Amino acid sequence: MGSELAKLATQTYNSSMKIGRNEPCPCGSGKKYKKCHLDNPNPEPKHEKHHFNLKGKVAEEIVQYLAEKTFFADWCYKNPILENGKELCDLLVVFGETAIIYQIKNLKLDEKSRYKKGEVDKNLRQLVGAKRTLFTLNKTIELSNPNRGKEAFNPKSIKEIFLISALVGKGEDYSYSLEEFKKLTIHVFDREFTQVSLNELDTIKDFIDYLRAKERLIKNGKEIMIVGGEKELLAFYLMNDRSFNRFDKSTMIILEEGAWKNLQRKPEYRAKKLLDEISYGWDAIISRAHETRVPEYERIAREMARLNRFERRYFSKGFVEAHMKAHKDEQNNNFRRIIVGEDSTYCFLFMDDPEPRDRRKAFLSAICFIARGKYKKNKRVLGIATEMKIRPRSSYDFCLLDKPTWNRKDQKEMEKLQKETGIFANPEINIVHEDEYPSSND
Repeated sequence: MGSELAKLATQTYNSSMKIGRNEPCPCGSGKKYKKCHLDNPNPEPKHEKHHFNLKGKVAEEIVQYLAEKTFFADWCYKNPILENGKELCDLLVVFGETAIIYQIKNLKLDEKSRYKKGEVDKNLRQLVGAKRTLFTLNKTIELSNPNRGKEAFNPKSIKEIFLISALVGKGEDYSYSLEEFKKLTIHVFDREFTQVSLNELDTIKDFIDYLRAKERLIKNGKEIMIVGGEKELLAFYLMNDRSFNRFDKSTMIILEEGAWKNLQRKPEYRAKKLLDEISYGWDAIISRAHETRVPEYERIAREMARLNRFERRYFSKGFVEAHMKAHKDEQNNNFRRIIVGEDSTYCFLFMDDPEPRDRRKAFLSAICFIARGKYKKNKRVLGIATEMKIRPRSSYDFCLLDKPTWNRKDQKEMEKLQKETGIFANPEINIVHEDEYPSSND
């Protein structure tokens, strides 16, 4: 059942995305769609791993591609330019209240087969300068994004900042994964870990959770020696419930080479990767939200993208299972399901309605309003609607209700609407339960 759901999610929902002839092919080849998979519109899923091959491409393009695959293009700004024409940084990621500043260098080795310290420090200085320009100089900075157009950067909206120096030259494994430079904390990724981090931590939440944990570890005064690169530190983090709590009482930490390879050999890790396949159906639906271009589409897509990979597996599985039930339902003209998350409620509606789908959109809005009143602990409700029948080209409607307060008038209106429509009189809720890492006996 699990493999069938995964196949349905990664093929049906990805194939329903409309791709322009001149857009990059989703298979990751780097070719335009018309010259790659236009005649065979079932390329490999976008989440497939890609070799870090710099041949024919500059380092910036590779890192920017990997970042867009992880964070989605809507929140990535390539080579932002200041008013004077000077480049601010190589890549800026802005997601809600979080900003990630990348400076990327394809460094050459010196006669001792090491990166030149002056070149490394130059990259760090550029990051410091970018942060200062963005957050302390009060300059007007206009960002440009191919999906969202031009917009002014608002530094006051940012509460968390991460600086990453990606040294992607061949040769040396740069051993210092975190540096204090000009009183700022900077993550230093070598060529290998730049790829590993964005492929393994391939949601914004998974990625920044790791950065946070690593910064807390270093700032607590721990002396760390890593043999084999930062992937060994990441392996420890993943194998220990995504934390470094086991190091709390340690003053010196030595990580030997081999942890990353051992993690990848573990049966439960391989089983997790198989179970995660279905989660990429959720990524495909996020991309569909981007395509709607309704005024609130960015907020809708961002709400869905807040989930980490395990949460996306959970909600994607719930959505696909509900869609399969709706597909087989010959008695009703709509099918509904609700999943109550930790801080948001998700409502799924499967209903046929011809363009412009006003009836389905209104019904989805009503469902979200009723769900807000029934499950008051969650102030946000996200609704997703598509057709009853599973098909290669489905349409999608979205609704995001962000209502911090709920008063008596709202409650009366909700109860009246629920009585009239019968919505969620006997709802199916919390239908997916599983562990992130299944045991080897499962």
